[in-house]
Amino acid sequence: MRTMRARLLVTALVLPLVGLSACSNEKQAPSTGTASGDAVKIMLIYDETGPATAPELVDGANAGLAYVNANGGVNGRPVEMTVCKTGNDPNTADNCARQAQSLGVAAVVAELTLQKGHEKILREAKIPIIGAVTSGTDLTEPAQFPLDGSTPVQTASLANALAAQGFKKISLARIQIDGGGAFGGFANQGLAAAGLKIHNDVPVPNGAPDMAPYVQAVLANGTDAVLTVLPGTDSTAFIKQLKKDAPNIAIGIIGTQKEKVADALGADSDGLFEALGYLPPSYPNAATRAFVENMNKLGFTETRGFRLNAYAAVLAFVEAAKRAPEPTSAALWDALPTMSGIDIGLTPPIQWIQGNVGGFERVFTSCSFIVRYSGGEELPVYDSFRDAYTGQDCPTPAKG
Repeated sequence: MRTMRARLLVTALVLPLVGLSACSNEKQAPSTGTASGDAVKIMLIYDETGPATAPELVDGANAGLAYVNANGGVNGRPVEMTVCKTGNDPNTADNCARQAQSLGVAAVVAELTLQKGHEKILREAKIPIIGAVTSGTDLTEPAQFPLDGSTPVQTASLANALAAQGFKKISLARIQIDGGGAFGGFANQGLAAAGLKIHNDVPVPNGAPDMAPYVQAVLANGTDAVLTVLPGTDSTAFIKQLKKDAPNIAIGIIGTQKEKVADALGADSDGLFEALGYLPPSYPNAATRAFVENMNKLGFTETRGFRLNAYAAVLAFVEAAKRAPEPTSAALWDALPTMSGIDIGLTPPIQWIQGNVGGFERVFTSCSFIVRYSGGEELPVYDSFRDAYTGQDCPTPAKG
């Protein structure tokens, strides 16, 4: 039980490495297209300020909304989205959940918030949360129906991928917090198939003014690859020092705001490994092209960050709603745990029948897509999603 609590705590804290007040919200009207009739309502809840701020979610969700409504919506009915901003305040987040209930939304989609109390309100109202960026207690929350494996799977995936690249002494630089040792556990799950364990596990204090001692501790005794799990500015400073001391070292980066770290590093971002829950736009298939095209149609040229997460969440909601007896929260609540084989062209087939992947009740996939940065772009290392624990190929949408 202590280990589980530590894992929940550490995942909650690393993700943002990334009185009742009125809910700040805005309605996104359904785009014109082939969908018509009474709208099916959804809500996006997110922190627009604070350490987990991710305003790009709205861009991605709107692109998904435009796409699904131009292609028939939910069985011919358009999808209408209300965006509810939390202000990084738990009371406002609770109000968002209450508003979702009063509006009769079928689901909350693409959520990213450090507030967690509102989930109880949604759970009691039987309103599912589909495609959230999950952390902490989300990983055991019955209302959560995520599309990817979050930090536990991504950490294991990167460790497994580095071992598959031939590295033998893989060390870890991670944020110094209570329970931080759980990251070594995640990585060791991915290394087990290769008969390896983390070489050096080095906690790095938040905001450390000099990264040199921690870099040297990571590199000790012949380290040939490094996993970094650090908040944005610390990640940038650590990697710059690491590249200075060991220019050819292999580096895997875990956490949020990775695109900002890459931009801050400039040419030093070249070669960084990353584990994604979705196909990157550089993967050539119809779904990735549609994502880029639909972003561009709305005037969005930036496709990194959590834009693709939100876009995919809208698509997954629509596919699930088509399968449910009716597109209501109550019907989805009962039907989602029976669904598998949902294909949105951006992930392995999605299922919510069997969880407990990596020991977390609400993690349903062990697959990640490994990329490597080059010129600021995320390029595939392999042509398929790979299992975080075995390194075997996962079902992957076809190219073309």
